[in-house]
Amino acid sequence: MKTYQKIVITLFIGVLYQFILAADTIEQKLLPPANNGIYFGAFPDFGGTENLVTKKAIDDFESLIDSKIVWAPFSQHWVEGLAYPKKNIHLLNDRGLIPYVRFLPRSSFKAFVVEERFSLEKIINGDFDTELHLWAKDAKQDNIPLIMDFALEMNGDWFGWSGDLNGANRKEGYGDKTLFDGPERYRDAYRHIIDIFREEDVHHVTWFFHPNIHSSPKKAWNKPKNYYPGDDYIDWIGISIYGPFHPAENYWDTFEEIIEANYQQIDEISTQKPLAILEIGVTDNHSLGSKEKWLRDAFNTIVTEKYLHFRAINYWHENWDNDGSLTSLKVDSSPEVLAAFKELIQHERFTSTIRLSSD
Repeated sequence: MKTYQKIVITLFIGVLYQFILAADTIEQKLLPPANNGIYFGAFPDFGGTENLVTKKAIDDFESLIDSKIVWAPFSQHWVEGLAYPKKNIHLLNDRGLIPYVRFLPRSSFKAFVVEERFSLEKIINGDFDTELHLWAKDAKQDNIPLIMDFALEMNGDWFGWSGDLNGANRKEGYGDKTLFDGPERYRDAYRHIIDIFREEDVHHVTWFFHPNIHSSPKKAWNKPKNYYPGDDYIDWIGISIYGPFHPAENYWDTFEEIIEANYQQIDEISTQKPLAILEIGVTDNHSLGSKEKWLRDAFNTIVTEKYLHFRAINYWHENWDNDGSLTSLKVDSSPEVLAAFKELIQHERFTSTIRLSSD
């Protein structure tokens, strides 16, 4: 073979290889559903640790409500390992769902305690870069479209990664002296993780920013917008919106009342990104209100877009014990609640048909 022929063949192989690489990294982001639809997803009770993913749990929930779901989130607690959770992701993908990973940098399940082992500062400083790069590489090799959120409800004070426990309203301990340290640390940690995925040429992860509807403490420095990594990093904005958890609590706020009092702090995060409710539920057997009526009010407020334009909701189907007081979020907490829930999710705007940017 002549030299020029070898050169042409080598160049052709190089171009072909680059084409294959480009094909492997086509963007596959989750788009809002067609025709002004609303995705319907649910946490179908993967256990108290939120990571016992089983086909049975998904099948049982879908059979219970006579409807399909678009995703089922599970939590990856860093204390249990930072390896790519291939088994759970494949199980969900094989079931026809888009896998949703809640990326949680925690070393224990204790509330209101500063996280030291997987601190925001250590994430920013690159202490876990090796593990994060490997996670991203494995995700790229798998090439399964994913949803991910990082260190959710950061504007609450209960998680170790919260702004309140990581500098709060101080301005002299970290970074930009004009910004609040707690929110700025969170923002930079999330950006650092997304930057690693970009370095590994991973474009099939849809990144959610996930604050709580109530900020605790309720201070100007602790507004969700202060934590936001930015439109160039985040694909969707999602929020947790719960009614009363405990039957013994002495208040009963309806969903609409909660939204009316808090929607502006969500609206001000960004005007460019689709909005989701990533956790929603209310307890049953409360002396001050009806769970069935709360759910009817919630779904009516959502579909009529009275305050915010939601393009997805994720119901939190779980019960837990609170020192003898049962939090009953499950949709079958009573026959009346189950009947109402099954009726409500039949609204024409709810869908489980996934749209990706590569479609």
